Amino acid sequence: MDRQKQFFRNALIYLLLALAVNAVLNAVYDRTMIYHRLNRNQDRQFEEYNDTLTFLMLGNSHDMINPEITGNSFNYASPGEVYTQTYYKLKYILEKTGKIPEYAVLSVDPANFSPKAENTLKFDGYWRKYVDYPALARETGDYDYYIKWFTGRFCAYIGNYKFIYMSVIFLNADFSLVKNGYRPPRDYRNFAREPDRNALGLERATSYLAGYGNKPDKGPETYFRKILSLCRDYDITPVLVRMPLTDEYLMHASKLVDLDDLDRQIEGIAAEETGNYIMIDFREALSGKPELFFNADHVNPRGADIISEKFRAKMQAHISR
Repeated sequence: MDRQKQFFRNALIYLLLALAVNAVLNAVYDRTMIYHRLNRNQDRQFEEYNDTLTFLMLGNSHDMINPEITGNSFNYASPGEVYTQTYYKLKYILEKTGKIPEYAVLSVDPANFSPKAENTLKFDGYWRKYVDYPALARETGDYDYYIKWFTGRFCAYIGNYKFIYMSVIFLNADFSLVKNGYRPPRDYRNFAREPDRNALGLERATSYLAGYGNKPDKGPETYFRKILSLCRDYDITPVLVRMPLTDEYLMHASKLVDLDDLDRQIEGIAAEETGNYIMIDFREALSGKPELFFNADHVNPRGADIISEKFRAKMQAHISR
């Protein structure tokens, strides 16, 4: 009997110790993960933003429009963000902060609507601030969201060893270059100098667009519609932007997806949800200029500034009409 009591006592001690270690590891990961730190720095800058908010840029690392060039703007895009996260973030901004932009700027690229997009939805300490995971489970009928919420809440570090490594590398990252939420694009690689750009274009296009079908995936489309509905409810004009892609990426993407038909479907959705929207097409704006790209589907700082200037000119022309 004493031996049995000792066994259960030791098992309880080990369990409590394991839970304590897990809690510490999860807390350390949450506080030091590089993307969490970047996103929270962005949050702080938005809280401190008191200027006129003409343009609010939303989305992911493709949405590289520089607020210092456009003026009266904040770039709230974050790496890997999908429409589901953007919807909940915008909802939070409009309901909790009282900061309502005149225009919400959002990219509408093929990758945004691909079947892979929603599979990259993050479950971690940062996005719990915005995303209502139980509501996602109810709306989609996918009750795995509860499990993902639990793992993201209590053991987010498990399986994210790449991010742990990145966080160690960038432990002393300098955030001083981040202005009005804008993180300048990566610049340690130049796509023009890549020895086989065609292969890299194929790799990037295939990784997102393989298995696409003939219409936008249901998950991204649902939350794209919700974003547009929010804009309509708050009298915000959506500015939908096709961001630049390299010739190599587009060549292979066009073999996987009927881009013209996809564009028509996306514009049809926008017209259905809110008749008042602006479409800007920069998809081929940097064609023949691989030196303005970091990789096959991301501009570098020079490319981003050129697109930002073009965006400003187009919006000034629209506003002055």
